[in-house]
Amino acid sequence: MATNELASCNHVNLLPDKNKATFRNFFKNLCFNRHISETELLDHNCYEDEEIKILHRGMIFLSMFIQISLKHMSKPMKICRSFIEGFLNRGVTQRESVKYYSFLGHSDYRLDLSKDIKHEDARYYPALTVMASKLSYENKAVIRTAVTDHWKMEFVDFYNFYNEYQRKLTTQAFIFRERNADGDRIIVAFRGTSPFVADDWSTDFDFSWLKIGGMGKTHMGFMIALGLQKFSREDDDYYGDFSGSWPKEVDQHPQQPLAYYTIREKLKELLGDDKNAKIIVTGHSLGGALAILFPAVLAFHGEVELLNRLEGIYTYGQPRVGDREFGEFMKKNLREHKIKYYRIVYNYDLVTKVPLDDALMTFKHFGKCIVFNSLYHGKVVKEEEERSGNIILRIMKLIIVTLFNFIVARLTAVWELIRGFFIGLVKGPEYKEGWMLTFLRVTGIFLPSIVNHFPQDYVNSTRLASEDLFKVCPALL
Repeated sequence: MATNELASCNHVNLLPDKNKATFRNFFKNLCFNRHISETELLDHNCYEDEEIKILHRGMIFLSMFIQISLKHMSKPMKICRSFIEGFLNRGVTQRESVKYYSFLGHSDYRLDLSKDIKHEDARYYPALTVMASKLSYENKAVIRTAVTDHWKMEFVDFYNFYNEYQRKLTTQAFIFRERNADGDRIIVAFRGTSPFVADDWSTDFDFSWLKIGGMGKTHMGFMIALGLQKFSREDDDYYGDFSGSWPKEVDQHPQQPLAYYTIREKLKELLGDDKNAKIIVTGHSLGGALAILFPAVLAFHGEVELLNRLEGIYTYGQPRVGDREFGEFMKKNLREHKIKYYRIVYNYDLVTKVPLDDALMTFKHFGKCIVFNSLYHGKVVKEEEERSGNIILRIMKLIIVTLFNFIVARLTAVWELIRGFFIGLVKGPEYKEGWMLTFLRVTGIFLPSIVNHFPQDYVNSTRLASEDLFKVCPALL
């Protein structure tokens, strides 16, 4: 299928039936089937005479292979998580205990906010939201204690949300309230990709997409995590724009709350108590994707009152969530409702580069972002787009750039390991790195793009950044 023909497709769903996601079906359908678009592992509503060309087979192959591998690794990863966290928590076995920390929590024990950043400082909300994003990986008891005892703010609730496609609770978020004389700030923090949760990683590497109304193409897995309704070939809009998959109102089962609808109604309730209150949405990794898609669905539903009260969106290590049309849709709504959007990237973070900007999927970031290097110096940059042109020259450029980044990333990882031994002495005890993070820095020499995704460096970046960096919203520049 040609690229312009792909634009006529309204959805491409990889592995629509997870029960059929086996290596046997994978090799049977993808490796030995010439017509990839006719396989049971791929659902799409492209025209019948169209075919997804061999050019895109590699990207589909990669996504499906990773997802199927993660499905088979789910139990071993769960066992590994229990063993590692059990060891790190030194005998505390109750996962809901206030003394039980996640794997990420042990990589960075900080719970207190920076004492050097005051409320009037432009870094205040970036520093607060990155801590909330980091805290979202913990259990309800730890989150409540941090919010109420350490931050002196009001804990509202912690949520486990239902995924209608996987038929289990897969999405987590919490809400807290900061009391201010000029109006409260109600902050929603979505949990991101947990290192040992296969479902989270599978969502990140699921390159399925869906086009809804005038919103453009969006990442289907992230939309499902928010509460996208199931659809089938029998639905009236299967060959339409899938607007029916995001109805404005749904009947929710008490034991199966959906993220978007539950949070939306809770925000309306909380805003009713204070006419000057504002909303802030944040998240790290997968949580960052949900943080930017949540207001997108609000805009799709015409929730003007909530959008007018939405002050800012702060994402850290956020993956790509939509195409160019989605970016234009979001920029229009961000400008119209005067919403600040800060997308923050640390160094060689891999997650910010997926899903790939491919002719089949066309995922792109929109606007500019703030990128921090290993010295925690930040600058506003625009993502470089892949230009059309001679395929040989593009491949050669890709090889050269990849080789250069491969070398520089590993040299930088060595520097980050060395930096960890003295940063606490130079910047203060709150920046001291423990033995576990030192171990991760060592592994980072071999996998720098993975280690750069951990919250520790995002927390450091916001605290050590120049205040001027956050005085202007980069996404709309």
